[in-house]
Amino acid sequence: MGLLDDLKKQAELVRSQQTSQHELRAENIRQVEEKMRQSFQYLNELLKQLAVLKPVNPGVFSLPGIGDLKNLGYAESFIDYRKKRINDREYFDSVSFFIRWGSDQILVIERDMPAAAQKVRDALFGYRLKFEEEEIKGQRGTATKWRFTAQSAVITDVTFQAEHDRGGLVVTAKNLERMGIIDTFAVPVAEFDEALLEEFAKTLLGQPGAFRKYRVAPGAR
Repeated sequence: MGLLDDLKKQAELVRSQQTSQHELRAENIRQVEEKMRQSFQYLNELLKQLAVLKPVNPGVFSLPGIGDLKNLGYAESFIDYRKKRINDREYFDSVSFFIRWGSDQILVIERDMPAAAQKVRDALFGYRLKFEEEEIKGQRGTATKWRFTAQSAVITDVTFQAEHDRGGLVVTAKNLERMGIIDTFAVPVAEFDEALLEEFAKTLLGQPGAFRKYRVAPGAR
């Protein structure tokens, strides 16, 4: 076999590998697009039903050193999506929505030291809770106590992100089950279906569900 024949065989192998990679990516894009569209349709319908039913989330959102937010009911929600162009076609890139849970209950926190009051102040800002602060002064006219009153409300932010190259969907959710925590879930496209969306909905509503098994450890991606 001559040099030219050897080079032809090597070139043919490279072309074959490139074709296989191209076909695999095209199939990933097709499947991910199908699942993203399904996700938007399901979630959009879910939020419409929640707006009518206004369920109470059974979960307890703990604010360490401050208190707990519980018995929060559905207040409002919004959903939207973004697309991006791949090979001259538009595909779903992300689906994002939020749910605001709330109640009429007022959280009252009192502190009698400036440093302790500042920790509460920083925490409430960090949790993005609306609050009012009152300084209670003693006989000498100096502050002796700080009283904070905060609204009981939690906003759960969720994004379904398409991963066309990997062939999967990544779900990120803030305040899903724990206050101030961002959870990440990675789901292969082959395992993503309406049954799994229902498991996610259970998690969203504070119920036991199988979606949690897809949670990714921090720093794992």
